[in-house]
Parts: sequence; structure tokens; C-alpha cells
Amino acid sequence: MLIREWLRRLPPDAAGRFAAASPWPAAGADRDGWAAQAADPGTVSRAAAALSMETAAALRLIMTRYGSLPFEPEQFEAAASAAGLPAGIAARELERLRAAGIVFTVRKIWGDRLHFIASDALAVWMAALLPAEFRPLPGGRRSARPLQDYTEPFGMQLMQLLAELGKRGLVPPKPGGIPGRTAAAAAARLSFGPEALRPFEARFASGGKEEPPLQLGLAAALHLGLLDESDGRLAWRREALTAWLAMDAGRRERELLAFVTDRLAACDERFMHAAALLRSLEGGAWYPAGEIDAWLKRHVPAGAAHWRVWVEVLAAFGWMQTGIAADGDTVIRWVIDPQESPETAGGMTAASAPIRFMPGAELAVPPDLDWRLRWELELLADRVQPGPMTGMRLSAASYVRWVENGRTAEEALQLLEEAAGSPPPDELERSIRDWEASAGRIGFQEALLLVCDDKRIADRIAAEPSVAERLGERIGDRHFLVDRRHIAELRRRLAKVGVPARSGLPEADEQVRRTYPSVRDASEADRAPDSLKPEQPGGSGMEKAVRLLTGVQLTRYAPDLDIRLSAAGAASGAGRTQSASGSARMHAAAGADSGRMNAIRATGLPAHWFSAVRRVHPSTRREMVKRAIEIGAAVRIVREGAEMDILPERLEETDGGWRMLGRALDCPPDQSVRVALDGDSWSDMQLLLPEWIGGRK
Repeated sequence: MLIREWLRRLPPDAAGRFAAASPWPAAGADRDGWAAQAADPGTVSRAAAALSMETAAALRLIMTRYGSLPFEPEQFEAAASAAGLPAGIAARELERLRAAGIVFTVRKIWGDRLHFIASDALAVWMAALLPAEFRPLPGGRRSARPLQDYTEPFGMQLMQLLAELGKRGLVPPKPGGIPGRTAAAAAARLSFGPEALRPFEARFASGGKEEPPLQLGLAAALHLGLLDESDGRLAWRREALTAWLAMDAGRRERELLAFVTDRLAACDERFMHAAALLRSLEGGAWYPAGEIDAWLKRHVPAGAAHWRVWVEVLAAFGWMQTGIAADGDTVIRWVIDPQESPETAGGMTAASAPIRFMPGAELAVPPDLDWRLRWELELLADRVQPGPMTGMRLSAASYVRWVENGRTAEEALQLLEEAAGSPPPDELERSIRDWEASAGRIGFQEALLLVCDDKRIADRIAAEPSVAERLGERIGDRHFLVDRRHIAELRRRLAKVGVPARSGLPEADEQVRRTYPSVRDASEADRAPDSLKPEQPGGSGMEKAVRLLTGVQLTRYAPDLDIRLSAAGAASGAGRTQSASGSARMHAAAGADSGRMNAIRATGLPAHWFSAVRRVHPSTRREMVKRAIEIGAAVRIVREGAEMDILPERLEETDGGWRMLGRALDCPPDQSVRVALDGDSWSDMQLLLPEWIGGRK
């Protein structure tokens, strides 16, 4: 689950509430931009510096123990106790993390809670609190030899997959219903096959017609809001598609990386930590694989045995490469930049490189051509050669596809000139003019008539021996009767002699054919910088994207925003626990109601310890402090006639007895006064009940 996805399930003011809680104010976060800032490395680094020691320790434990998998509060408290963090303090710090939106919570049907960290939050918080201690190899990109050839990044693969669906003239039907040939053609535009996703085969919906790569591509398009449902079918969202194609290439890939990481690695304990760690590395630099091994073995040993499998998956997506350094060691590097940089933070499209015209109506298309132009070229031409410089070819058949989708010869010439920065060669222009005069001028009708647009075309095909032998009786100037059994063969022969027929049949076309989405006639508003972002997917699109990838689906549970810290306490975040007269975080014992008594019983401690300040035996005094540390409670003591509220942190043995160390609570929120009091320096005391105890399950 990603932060933005989870916020869609929460009340509109949730982001503002999170942004107001510690540590975000110290990091400069604001209410409107919190969703993005909560996954921003710079903001999170500043926020991490503002965490108290206990909060940071609790968050480190959650990250190393559970990663982005859901966990129960009892599991966390047991793990915290084993790690030396008292269960009570751990529970208190968990509430602080929830108040800040660092940890999210769902409540299952029967009332139990599950907590989790969003996968994009895990990556940045790990980088802040468990940073990689290794550095890239000196020498930059030339310090090692890559072992993989160039692979188009997943964003480019996804664009071509969608173009393949679109140029076949059909709105993509619901997942599980794409015709076999269309599905195969679309999947062929991906650079990876089912074997690349085999480690995650349990994540993909069983029983569907599509192979996992195509399922993943459709899920990504739904997640980005490029597709949605309309009249029981998936429909294009043209404005969102235009915005996505206009987006900076680095941002496109980072958003897809976050999606793929979340859907595949973040819900798999074998890969979740490695996926988060790798995203903290610098793009383009080579890193020693041995040092990554060592980091994982030190912090999350279970992930050390599997992280290279995740690297292979990233390589299949065109995002990462492995290599060999000069000393023979294995190294890895990002081909993309996995982190946001100031140069790309605005989301604007970088300068577009031009295409080159080649002989034979071929084009050499660079990867950084404006994708809005590339999208239209996918309709006008066919790819003949993959690679960094993609080879594409125009033909009579591809031109028929162009005009069938409402485009003209003039628009084709304008597109080529805009993409190249210069007019197309005369030879290519003549070919387009010739195709305009002949290609797509004939078509089949259900009555088994071959219909030509005019007498000239009819005379031409009648004069072609290979075609004429498959034609039946000529009816008038423009029509031929044909045998239904010969339609496919006749199509091939017409294309071979340079007069390809229109695809499909008119009656069927009227029912199911939709125009290939145009992205070049968008309004100026569509092209404004503020609009250069995909539309947020609607509820139905989001649900489909989730269903395509099975596994941990926290969306089936209700969000739980019942934070057991007061707003003031959550905002201060400095380990303070106010007394009853100054805060709602700790309740004084007077005026207890039935709910309070239930909470006291939940502690397992004597009720009179919480009821009022009273004189207690020295041995009981020590036991009360010990138990207060375990449950995260404050104590109220009386010294020299004055009350003091203290949050005890540990007991320390002394030559003459014992000493309580902790923090005084009766001071301003931005201060923290440490105290160390001998156990015999007071005689009257009381425990203050933490508010969160009443809500524990």
C-alpha cells in the first residue's frame, strides 16, 4: 500500500492531522503537500532528526522486524521487550508513529488491529534511520562492465503495450477477456516474459486468460488512472493519458517503480527490505554487491539470500544492471534515478530529441522523443527494431490503421515534421500521398461484397491476376461478390499488391471499435504545467488494480484513526507525558468511570496504585516504578510537599539502594528536563494511567 492510496480511504482532513503531529513541523512539512513530503527523502531525513530516541528505536524495530508487512500490536510489544524496549514504552511510541501517519492501522471485522508502514514510506525511513554505510565505486559509469544489454524502461514498455491495444481499434475489455491474439501482441511489447515474474506467481490472479506480464501492465495502467471502467468495459482516460505522456521521464519511471515495488516486493518478506534499501542508492553509480550482502546480513539476515533475485527483476524492467568491476567483483547500478531530484521535481518534460529519417520509409526514434509524439508514431508506423534507437517503418498497412482512426495524410506529415524538426523527405511524402489515394479505399461488408471507394480502384484490383482469381462477380463499378472462405487470403493478396483493405467489418466496427486516443489535440489547459500529472484513479479502477494482483489486501479492512495520544501530546513528540491538570494524555486517578476501571484492569496492576497519591512501602515504591516503565506510565511523587510528574525510563542500582532516571513533565513542551532521584527521596506516589491503554486489543 502506498501513502497516496491509503489517504484516499481516510477523511479529507487526515493529511492535515498527520502533518501537524511531531516530527513533521520540525521537517517543514505542510498540510497540503504532506502526502508527497511523507515519501520525500529530504523531508523524512529532517523529520528523523526530530524524533525522540524511543520513537526512533521503535520505528527501527518495526522496519527491521516487519518491513511493510502488517503486524499485530501484541507481536510488536513482544518483539520490543525482547529487544530491550519495555512493552509499555513501545506501545506508547507506536501511538506516536500512528499520530504522525508513519504507521497506519486497520481494524479487522472482529476488532483486532493490524499496523503497517506504507511501502514508499519504508524506503525513505530506512534511508534515514538505517542508512547504507557503503559508497559507490569511484570512476562513475565506466568503473565496471555491464552484463546486460540495453532494455527499455518499464514506462516505455507500458506505453507500447497500451498503444498496441489502442491501435487494434478495440477498447480493452475487462481483465480476463482480451482476445488471444490481441493479448499476445500487447504482451510482446514488454521486454520480459512470465519467467521474470515467477518468484511472484502467487501474487497474480489465477484463472485469467492473461499471462502475469500483461496482468501487471493492465494493473499499472489502472493504478495510474490511464484506464477506467465505462459500460462494463475498460475505457481510455484521454486527459490522464496525455498528462502521463507529457510527464518527465524520470518521474514516470519512479512512479512505476513505487507501484511495482509495492505490488511485488513490499508484500514479500524475501524482498521487501532489499527493495527499500536499493531505492536509497544513487542512480547511475556502481555499488559493490558484497557490501549490500553485508548490510542485509547485519540488519535483516532473512533478506540477504534473496535480494539478487529482486535485482534480476529490476533488470528485466529496464531499471537496473549488474556488472563486473575491474577487480572481478559483482556490482549493480540503477539505470534510472530512483530518487526525486531538484531537476525533475517539477514534472515537466525534458527537451525532446528528434527522430531521423532513414531509407525505405523507416524512422530512427530516440528514447527521449516527446512521448506524445511517440504515441502517435506508434499508430502511424510499426516497430521493426528495438533498442536505444528504435527502428520504425511506415507502410500502406500502417497508414490504413492511421486513417481508420480518424487521422489524415496532412496530419501524418505534420507529425513527422514536428518529430524530426524538419520536413520529411520527398520520397516519404510521395509514399504517404500514394497511400492516401489507394490504401484503405476498399473494405469487406457482411453481405460478402467487396466494396471499393471508386471505379478506378475496382478496375485496378480486377487487373491484378492474383486478386482477380479470388473475386466473384462484379456488380456495378465498385462492388465484387466474394466467397466468405477466401476473405483472409484475399486480404493478404490485396496487401501484397499495395492496396490493403480496411480492417474489420462495418457492422462490427460500429459496435466495438473506438478511436485510438489522440493526445496531440489536447487543449492548452491540458498542457499547463499544473496539469502534467496522471488523474487519480477512481474507486473502481483502484479496486481492479488491486484485484489483478492478489495477496495482502488491507483495503478489505476499515481504516482505524483512533489515536490514543492527545493532539498536543502527539505534536510535542518529545517523550513528554502531561499530568491530568495539563493534558489528556495521562488520566489522573480521581473520578474513575467504568471505562477507566477496565483500562486499569488491562494493566494487570493493583487499582489503588492509580487511585490517588498515597504513602507506600519502600519495596512497593520500587515495584511501582518498575511497572510504570514497562507500561509507559508516568508517576506522580511528592517531595518536600510539592508534587512532581515524571516519566521514568530506567532503574539504576546504587550502593545504598536504587535510583529512578527519567524526565520531568512539568515544564514547557519544547524542553526536556532529566531527573535522577534516589528511591528513598520520596514516600508518597501514584501511577498515572496512559490513555492509549484503554484502547489496546
